[in-house]
Amino acid sequence: MDDINQHSEDMILAVEIIRQLENLNYQPETILQAMIYICRDSLGKLSERERQQWQERLIAELTQ
Repeated sequence: MDDINQHSEDMILAVEIIRQLENLNYQPETILQAMIYICRDSLGKLSERERQQWQERLIAELTQ
């Protein structure tokens, strides 16, 4: 396995979240719905400009 410290902070966090979710054995649909709530909450903490930029980025990433 790659040395985790060679990756960006956001990638390290993503790997940790994925590991935790796998250990909790939730259904993929439940995880995806939870991610919607997490995104909404996180977006709500940003300025209007940042929120718009992130919404556009999220849409682009999810439609690839």
